[in-house]
Amino acid sequence: MTLQQRVVTGVLTVVLGLGGLCADKLTPPPESLNGLRPGTLTIDDLQKKYGKPDVTNDGGLLGLYGGAEQSNLYGWFMVENPQYTVPDLAVETAKDSNRVDLVMAIGYDGLKTEKGIACFQSEADLIKAYGAPDFAFAVPMQGFVLRELYYVKLGISFDVAPMDAGGDRAVAAIYVTYPEYLQSAIQIRQKYIGQGVGKDVTNEYKGVTNT
Repeated sequence: MTLQQRVVTGVLTVVLGLGGLCADKLTPPPESLNGLRPGTLTIDDLQKKYGKPDVTNDGGLLGLYGGAEQSNLYGWFMVENPQYTVPDLAVETAKDSNRVDLVMAIGYDGLKTEKGIACFQSEADLIKAYGAPDFAFAVPMQGFVLRELYYVKLGISFDVAPMDAGGDRAVAAIYVTYPEYLQSAIQIRQKYIGQGVGKDVTNEYKGVTNT
């Protein structure tokens, strides 16, 4: 398993251990991954486009991103790699719902945001495209520090982590969901910071603007 694969697997190991909240009023996000947008997208749409999911699971990350705590995850492998078990494209729905509430690119560079950012691009490229995040959360894990950068109004967040021997951070995963869910996600992180888990590093990005 490569360093990049270990980072992405580690990301999921940490975040799957946290819980979430639910939001009531939902706004379709301006952002998407290759046009895949929560709120208007369904599992049926994805199956027509990509076929039967390669991975299905009860539960996942939706609660961590402000959505339903009881959720279903569906994943597709876009690149054949028998040693890699994390799906490249993953989506989640609330339990027994067909509506997609969270779209994720996990360690796969074939899915791009509306501003052209994909996994494995540098944090510098991300900041150049999107500017300073509304909120940034850092949490240590398996020998490195994961950062989550949130752009609430756009309905998008990024996991960034060291991806090379020099420690330069790059995008490990991208999440697109409702702005209301991201606001709840930030509240969840702030709760964990209050409990001594992770820290708020938003100030490190102050004064940075996109060009």
